[in-house]
Amino acid sequence: MRIDDIDIEVEFKHIKNTHLAVYPPDGRVHVSAPDYLTEDDVRSYVVSKWDWILKQRREIAATARQTPREYVSGESYYHFGQRFRLRVVEQPRCAHSITKQGNLLIMTVQPGTTTENRALVMREWQRAELKTLLTDMVASWAAKVNEENVTWEVKQMSTQWGSCMEKKRHLIFNLELARVPKGCIEYVVVHELTHLKVKNHNKLFSAFMTQRLPRWQERRTELNNFIAQAYPRTKHKS
Repeated sequence: MRIDDIDIEVEFKHIKNTHLAVYPPDGRVHVSAPDYLTEDDVRSYVVSKWDWILKQRREIAATARQTPREYVSGESYYHFGQRFRLRVVEQPRCAHSITKQGNLLIMTVQPGTTTENRALVMREWQRAELKTLLTDMVASWAAKVNEENVTWEVKQMSTQWGSCMEKKRHLIFNLELARVPKGCIEYVVVHELTHLKVKNHNKLFSAFMTQRLPRWQERRTELNNFIAQAYPRTKHKS
């Protein structure tokens, strides 16, 4: 469901009352509605709560997602749900890179590399890691659900974990997914593939999701809870 350019995720359940929530960090709107209601009923309910929804989204947007990253030794980063501590190593005339060593991310850069360029090194490493994971995951799930000629890409997105361009059969995944557990990424993949069958988050969509990924709601909750966490920061000398 979409109202005034805001996507509303609707889930029909065997419950008595309608529940509305706006989740950080991107202001995602979710409605759990009794299964006897229609989409028009839910739309009317959401419109009646619109001022409250906009207020919640404004408050979330005004809240800093995390402390500003400096990309220095001691900062903590999540990679596929696992927490790593960053160690920056400066080497003259080196190729900028990031490698994993135990619970460390070793960032090798040339002396004098700016914060902006260190951020770029991190983003491109995350992009490469996420694309490697998605290459097998998307292909595997597309085959499982009998979807062919599906293309996809990874982009920095501000308000969605993924999106589906049904007519082009093209999926877009948020670069921020590189932070979250693999099970959450799988949920997003199945979610977007399901949109090739069903455009809206209606009862049919929920039925397809349950058939394809039982207990998918738990993975969605895990994603919401995980991504709302601030980055921990424990600087040390190295």
